[in-house]
Amino acid sequence: MKLGLWIQGARPKTLPLGLAPVIAAAMTMWQTVFEGVYGGSYDHRPCPVFGGRPSLDLASNYGRCLTSHGWYIAVTLLCAGVAVFLQIAANFANDYSDGVRGVDSGRGMQGVSLADAADGAGQSGTDQSQSQVQAQSQQLDRELADFEGAQRRQVPSRLVASGVAPKKVLAAAGISAALACACGLAIIALTGHWWLLALGVACIVAGWFYVGGKYPYGYHGWGEISVFAFFGLIATCGTSYALSDTVPHVVIWVAIAQGLLAVAVLSVNNLRDIDDDAAHGKRTWVVRMGRSGGKKFTEMLIVVPALMLAAEFAMGHPWTAAAEEVDNACGWQYASPSDFVGREVCDYSHVAYTQHLFVVTAVAFALACIVCLAAAICVHREKYRGALPLCAFSSLALAFAFGTLYLM
Repeated sequence: MKLGLWIQGARPKTLPLGLAPVIAAAMTMWQTVFEGVYGGSYDHRPCPVFGGRPSLDLASNYGRCLTSHGWYIAVTLLCAGVAVFLQIAANFANDYSDGVRGVDSGRGMQGVSLADAADGAGQSGTDQSQSQVQAQSQQLDRELADFEGAQRRQVPSRLVASGVAPKKVLAAAGISAALACACGLAIIALTGHWWLLALGVACIVAGWFYVGGKYPYGYHGWGEISVFAFFGLIATCGTSYALSDTVPHVVIWVAIAQGLLAVAVLSVNNLRDIDDDAAHGKRTWVVRMGRSGGKKFTEMLIVVPALMLAAEFAMGHPWTAAAEEVDNACGWQYASPSDFVGREVCDYSHVAYTQHLFVVTAVAFALACIVCLAAAICVHREKYRGALPLCAFSSLALAFAFGTLYLM
């Protein structure tokens, strides 16, 4: 079996949706974790590597413990592992469930040989009855029509539809879920938050029953809500809590933006497959709204996060913050108590860092807005093959833009 087919089955173009919330939360909480514990009359000891931060003892002289950079990076990478492996597991599980239901008919790589098979069917009448030959030809015609329709819509191939044994696809989903569980258990050991285990189980169950089981909720209009919750609120807020034991309002704001973009990716996929979904009884929001309403809804899902970033950029005043940081980097130094003139000294390395960060923030803001606009234009023009990766990339661009803004 070709490795490329398995890589395509993991749907790598959608994986930024799992990484973006983790990156956004990690960058947003950096200053809170590393600069929010200093000052006052308390001593700050290093945090333990395992078991999480100890609770504050107000009667002692010790304040909140200091988090190491290595611990922070390790937990961030583990959160990214959980998000990506869970997403891959869900993609394989969806491939399995849709494949055995026949929803992905015509989306196999072997479809190009159907025309040859149809020609062969017309020449096999010597050993078969005319009715058998006709039935076989009609079946091949239907499969060929499905494949040609998929080619016109430029939909990606699926594993089960390409001839991969369903049990192998299901096993791949199980292995990916196991890797996610391993990363999750490591996070629990480092943070001491055992309730995250229940959250991980909920994510696995939600991924399976999206299109699996007897009553797949993705077929009944609940998929969009699930994607918003798990790829937006849970992924972003969960990472924030694992890193800092807190979920401030700015993280919730970022989580909403990430969730909307995740739903946008799902809606682009559903717009592309709207006819097949309707034929197989898959009642997504796009199917319920119709093609025109679904396009407008998807465009809104892409534009609103960009507007949320613009609002935060305007209210955050990064240019003012940069100027204040430059002013705070300078002070007066006196040679002796009798020196009433002194001289101004500045930490120019800090000034350069602040100036560079402001430039990076401005570039990230512009890039995120441009990518979101390009994705919305592709949706409006029904160029869904280009819109899907643009929407996925816009989630990364938005995460980086929010992150650099909160680092100011």
